[in-house]
Amino acid sequence: MFTILSSIILSFYLVELKFGNGEDTTLGSCSFSGIGPQLLFSNGTHVFSKDLDSNNLRILVETMDSSVIYVDYDLIDGYIYWSDLDTNTISRRRCRSGNEKSDKEVIVQQQTNSRPIGIAVDSQNGHLYWADQDGGPIRRSDFDGSNVVDILNESLEKPTTITIDISNRWLYFSDHGKHTIERCTFDGSSRQILISNDVISPYGLALDMDSKRLYWTDSALYHIKSSKFDGSDVKTLSIDVTPLGNIGIVVMGIDLYGSYMYASNINTGIYRIQKNKIHAVPERVFAIEQDALIYGVKIIKSHTNNATNEKGHVGQMQILFAGMIFVEVLLNRM
Repeated sequence: MFTILSSIILSFYLVELKFGNGEDTTLGSCSFSGIGPQLLFSNGTHVFSKDLDSNNLRILVETMDSSVIYVDYDLIDGYIYWSDLDTNTISRRRCRSGNEKSDKEVIVQQQTNSRPIGIAVDSQNGHLYWADQDGGPIRRSDFDGSNVVDILNESLEKPTTITIDISNRWLYFSDHGKHTIERCTFDGSSRQILISNDVISPYGLALDMDSKRLYWTDSALYHIKSSKFDGSDVKTLSIDVTPLGNIGIVVMGIDLYGSYMYASNINTGIYRIQKNKIHAVPERVFAIEQDALIYGVKIIKSHTNNATNEKGHVGQMQILFAGMIFVEVLLNRM
């Protein structure tokens, strides 16, 4: 289980992050067209893409003095979206063939006491959803930040992460302040509390559309659980971290691809774990530099040359995740 050795997490010396095979990592092409599966991530100030099967690395976004947390991708028009806790903004940059030098664009500028954190992209309907972790509402806008609508604005304390079921029009969200996982329809109706027991800090949510199950991580309880979409049949996943050695595990983000989960450990990297295996051993697929922090994980269907203009088409699978530089800053803010 992920419960062991968590107390030593800040003293563990991490593997140094290598920027590919010595290639230039200056800000460059942001196009994914024709590129194989990519690992996208942020160290808080930059968003990178890395070939899933090699060390090739590119800088896609350079935000400098920021705290990038969640990232998502619009597979239709090719935009990367990210939330920033330092500037209280949501921004985007177009990453599509022909827009290699596109500029960053702030699309949501919140007030000082309002801080957007979790985001979710609805490529089919052209909508962006986000949560305000300072007790504010869960909102929706068009992709350019216009036509803002409050989806939920009552009985929220610290809504954190969001994931959406586009086909059935359900929005799933966690509330760190209330210690709950809930869902509502895209217009905010039919709100339901799904999980309220044995949950403290649910910072990662993912939907398995094949098995019809909801997965979540708990960074305070150090475990990963799943349930049916309605919150019933709760199961704790069987995970054995003993072979990893002296690595303290605090799981944060999570997403699913095939028979695997991809989960972020707060400051050691991203791990691939078999979903249905007893005593599954995590395999580290990406290691981060010392003092960095990996946060959310998102697997998305990327945009390809053959699926750029038709809603609902799919391309290669990608892993998307974000982090911050200083763990103390994030924990103080949550």
